[in-house]
Amino acid sequence: MGTVRKSAYRQPVSANGLRKIEKGTLEWFDHEMFANFNTGVLEQYLDHKNRIFSFDHSTWTWWKVGIAILIGSLFAVINQYVGLKVGMVVAGSWYIVYLMGMALKWKPSEINITSTASNGAAMICTGFVFTFPAIYLMALDEKEFVNGEPLISSVPNSIVAIAIVATIASGLLGIMYFIVFRRIWLVEDPLPVPGFEATVKLLDMAQARSGAATEQAKKSVRLAVIWGGLTALFTFLRDFPLFKDGGFTPIGGNMSILDFAFDRIPGGSDWWGWGEIGVPERIENSSPALGLTHLAFGFIPIQFGIGWFMKFKTAVLIFLGTAFTWFLIVPMVILMKVPIYNANYDVYFIAENANIFGMTAAWAAYDVARVMAIGCILGGGMTALIKMAPVFFTVFKDMAKLKGGGGGDDANKTPFIPKKGWYEWPAQHILVMIVVTFFVVFLAFSIGGFPIISSFIFSFLLVASTFLLGAIAVKVMGETGTEPVSATSFIVLLTLIIVFSALSFIGRTFGIGRLGPLNVMEMGSTEILIMSLIGTTVFGGAISMSGDIVLDFKNGLYCGNRPMHLVRGLSLGVLPGGIIAGVGAVVLSILLARGDLPLAAPQAHAFVIFSKMMMSGAVDWPVFILGIILGIFLELLIGMGTAFGLGMYLPLSIQIPMLLGGGARDLWEKYWLEPKVKMENWDERQKTLKLLETYMMATGLMVGEAVMGTIVAIFIFTTIFAG
Repeated sequence: MGTVRKSAYRQPVSANGLRKIEKGTLEWFDHEMFANFNTGVLEQYLDHKNRIFSFDHSTWTWWKVGIAILIGSLFAVINQYVGLKVGMVVAGSWYIVYLMGMALKWKPSEINITSTASNGAAMICTGFVFTFPAIYLMALDEKEFVNGEPLISSVPNSIVAIAIVATIASGLLGIMYFIVFRRIWLVEDPLPVPGFEATVKLLDMAQARSGAATEQAKKSVRLAVIWGGLTALFTFLRDFPLFKDGGFTPIGGNMSILDFAFDRIPGGSDWWGWGEIGVPERIENSSPALGLTHLAFGFIPIQFGIGWFMKFKTAVLIFLGTAFTWFLIVPMVILMKVPIYNANYDVYFIAENANIFGMTAAWAAYDVARVMAIGCILGGGMTALIKMAPVFFTVFKDMAKLKGGGGGDDANKTPFIPKKGWYEWPAQHILVMIVVTFFVVFLAFSIGGFPIISSFIFSFLLVASTFLLGAIAVKVMGETGTEPVSATSFIVLLTLIIVFSALSFIGRTFGIGRLGPLNVMEMGSTEILIMSLIGTTVFGGAISMSGDIVLDFKNGLYCGNRPMHLVRGLSLGVLPGGIIAGVGAVVLSILLARGDLPLAAPQAHAFVIFSKMMMSGAVDWPVFILGIILGIFLELLIGMGTAFGLGMYLPLSIQIPMLLGGGARDLWEKYWLEPKVKMENWDERQKTLKLLETYMMATGLMVGEAVMGTIVAIFIFTTIFAG
């Protein structure tokens, strides 16, 4: 067991818990287990116990894992649609898997393994959501051109295969790295991982296997299906293009049923468009007060569901950024006649002349707020990373503990148990995966037509940044429950653009850009941008795997699982998830860039603006710097500079439903749930299941819209390219 050490995370152990641990009588889901979370003593005891008993307790069933991976693979596309729609990825597949497992009376260990596999398939899409669409936006969206020309002149077909292969390899590397982090930050110095207690409680319910709990789980699944079906029906009515110019045209239309209905009402089409009701332009232009902003409400079930998960306080903090944009920045830009920069034409203009460019004054002023928002995201993210500077030192200090197997009895650290098999995935495979990832990524980029030396250096940078920034992602996720993907991705994109630009300059200067048929170091601006953005996409997939799996492995420790099974499940999930995410990203990105899908894609647009700044200087620098200062100030003040900046970037119509969802959750808990708990004397299990029902309602809202939205996107895509 080793000696008890001081730790920033350890909680004091209870007397009864310590007695049971000393006697070896504390079992999984024992009352004293719940009373001693994050004590370190409990975690080391359970890890030792799992090494002995998990080979019988932790079972792997292929068909169950396969079902979970199918669910996760579906969410690989759903998460992309949600991320492009509202700017965040929510892990929803595990709710489905948990409740399905409870309804079918699976063991807790099986639920933990299958939900982990599902997460691997669902969350590998992160890089494709945040970064990849920026390539198509700069190539196809005329609003993002500079001086009337795209920064990316053409998009090679090979980038999809390159991104998929490299993302899968880097995702597997991120999983392998976690073998090291698990021992440090889940057993010896257990990270708190905010909110994990709820999922362990769900596993406890599955352990009980009572008829009531099973029936409740089935009811929750039915709720998700009903809410998802109703939401999909509404999304079909809102988005599916069945009409054109007033007539029914099931193929090639541009109006949904709701569009058609509002178009039949005199003046209705002025108030309704792209799934939202807003003040018409004619009223904005004629009213001095209403013309200072754009008031609109979007009928977006996804945002209501996300708000429900967030609760009101968090939703308000993010909404403050949106309110800051639309009720302060936009009116100020209009009233003070602030010059607005248009990169497409390389000119400045004031908001009252926005009609020259086909915009209202409010939307023109919003362009200023967008640039400030990008600065705020960058300033807040960089400040957050600087605040985490101690992590850089503690990571390597903690890594030193692994020498010789760590502290305590080395026999308890051995991943292989004689006569039983592997308890943990062999750590030797980390080195193997480093080499495999390095050469797979190098070959993918080289064969795909990118310079050999640039591909070689990127492979090195990917391996190094995944390890270092992946460690930060694990620790931040474990401490705060959030993952710094956006902030770290900006750093990676900045690094790659600088490195590739320098290599290209050296190649041109010394005449070694090409040696015969080989492209050694020669790249134009298009190639630099594409390679940098694909590289950041790949990095996003790797770091999301390292950070997202903290919760899965922590639950596995408490329910008696072998880490070996969790690594295997995650790895299997990454393979189909990466392929589906890559293909889905191309479809959604093309439609987004063509203007055929009304998706905000805030991170992708942020990377576009950042890329413009780096490659052409086409940005309003004073506004951008002001945004950076704002992000730094807010991060130091409230610790949410990045979230505030993201809120600044989003339209009011998208954020109001999120705010309503968070408010509805708080009102429901205060005026319905808590009185019901007291009146009927519910125990914690009944309360948790009732709360979980609402989670399934929120999940149904998100999944229903995302699934139907994806179907609409595929339909439009095939219609366009078939014609």
